Amino acid sequence: MARNIHDRFTKEWLKQLLPDFGTVEIESQVMGEIRTIDVVFYPNEEGLGILPGLGLLGQILSKPVAIEAFRNTAPLWQISNCCNKRFVLENELIKLAKKEKRRLSRNDCPELWIITPTFPDTSKRACKAEPHPKLGEGIYLLPKRDRTGIIAIHELPTTEDTILLRLLGKGSVQAQAVKELAALPSDHPYLQETLEHISSLQINLKLRHNKTKDIQEVIMNLSPAYIKWKEETIAEGEARGEARGEARGEANGSKKALIAVARTMLQEGSAIAFIAKVTGFSEAEIEQLGLETSE
Repeated sequence: MARNIHDRFTKEWLKQLLPDFGTVEIESQVMGEIRTIDVVFYPNEEGLGILPGLGLLGQILSKPVAIEAFRNTAPLWQISNCCNKRFVLENELIKLAKKEKRRLSRNDCPELWIITPTFPDTSKRACKAEPHPKLGEGIYLLPKRDRTGIIAIHELPTTEDTILLRLLGKGSVQAQAVKELAALPSDHPYLQETLEHISSLQINLKLRHNKTKDIQEVIMNLSPAYIKWKEETIAEGEARGEARGEARGEANGSKKALIAVARTMLQEGSAIAFIAKVTGFSEAEIEQLGLETSE
């Protein structure tokens, strides 16, 4: 999966997943040359009580955070660039607080978390990174002044608590996380939102004409999640049909799946005529979905 596809997946998934817990800003701009931070998140009081449902990800999100996610190993210059963006963001927030004459503690400013598949020993030494004293394997802290942590996805233990983060890994690590996700009980917290988003990504990748080896790998990795989502969506439609004394349950479930695909394609800027061709909906129906999505 190319970096821009990985970025889009991470941003859109967290944008859908996190509103219950706090305020989510996608591609938050920082001053100077035009630069953005992938995700900035501020937890709210209500969200703090239910964040544990997200496992290790929930622990990281228990305070304001800025997140930068990489599909491939983050090189040192990118780590430095991310740290600089966090520093600029903190200065902006301090200046704004002074202008508005309100108090702002340093803990109110987002810490930075860099998500990368691997974190080589040479980079750990160069960054003076140390293992996190509480969060376990694969989590590192840079010197205190940097207020930065690094998550090495491929070093995380294979537990239920780490599934959501391991979805952002590569190869066998991502594939294993998807299998574990698909095996979770249907009532597991935030499972359906994650399955739906993964399924939409998998469908859109399959529609690409020129598929790189990386994209083909991701399509295969995501397949178990797509299969489970499709089965459950159809089953839900069948249940609704039976409840109304109808025999159109499976069709209703399939239609719901296609609507989810159409909405994702609209968000990604696909042409209405192309979406209509893929989903079988009329262009007027696609336009109506676009209006409902933008509301």
